[in-house]
Amino acid sequence: GAAPIQYALLNGDSYTGVSIQKMVKKMDAGDICRSDKISISKNETGGLLYTRLKFQAALSLSHFLENLKNNKLSFQQQDEAHVSFAPTLKREDGHIKFKEEDSVHIMNKARGLYPWPGIFCFFNNKRLKIFSLEESFEKLSPGQVSTKNHQIVIGTKTKSLRLKEIQLEGKKACTDIELLNGLKGQIEIS
Repeated sequence: GAAPIQYALLNGDSYTGVSIQKMVKKMDAGDICRSDKISISKNETGGLLYTRLKFQAALSLSHFLENLKNNKLSFQQQDEAHVSFAPTLKREDGHIKFKEEDSVHIMNKARGLYPWPGIFCFFNNKRLKIFSLEESFEKLSPGQVSTKNHQIVIGTKTKSLRLKEIQLEGKKACTDIELLNGLKGQIEIS
């Protein structure tokens, strides 16, 4: 599909990899000649994983060419039962709905959709880009917002999350503390 790196992170997979396969008319259906797995770390983003996979692809291609030169290629048929899809991502895929999503899913979205399209919510009816999240021990109901200690913490279906590094529409990127220091009045997040 169009976004396999991002979907590996969105799905919370523990590993991904690079495969070299025969080209056939059907999408991603050719016999596999080489497949190399790499593990995904807990805090890895789409950008970091892309870089690691780029280097793994170069190594895999080098091994493939060596086997081709020495006439040692072998092919294995793909098991269609393990096929997964990774559709094209759209900007709106990054919209976080704290009332409907759990903290693990939101954290996976933050990792998988970085650097593009990124994640966001609406803060006082303005788009708020979220660059960094962390779990909070504060007990909040889904969608409930707390600004104790000048930190923006929002409840999800499971745990609460702090919006640590953010950027309000029309403003510079900042921390939640810096944003709250410059605001007065009611805060509404959706």
